[in-house]
Amino acid sequence: MSKPDFSVCDRVRILQIPPQVLEKMPQESIEIFKRCAGQILRIDDLNDIGWLELNVMDDGSQAPNYCYHTIWIEPEYVERVEAWF
Repeated sequence: MSKPDFSVCDRVRILQIPPQVLEKMPQESIEIFKRCAGQILRIDDLNDIGWLELNVMDDGSQAPNYCYHTIWIEPEYVERVEAWF
């Protein structure tokens, strides 16, 4: 089964913190990822290699803009969820 293609504005749930985050990122970044796990977030951008840009608040919830925290995550660590509106 292949992974779905993602688009900007799709909603995704973070299923797992990528191992490289736990191994190589500063503790503050790890804590942000931990708070994002399980959250439903909007994809704000995609880079050339398919990583998803998510903008989040300190508590791991969706940020309304780019003024808070930006995380990049590989698509294999998320699942698409249907919009709730």
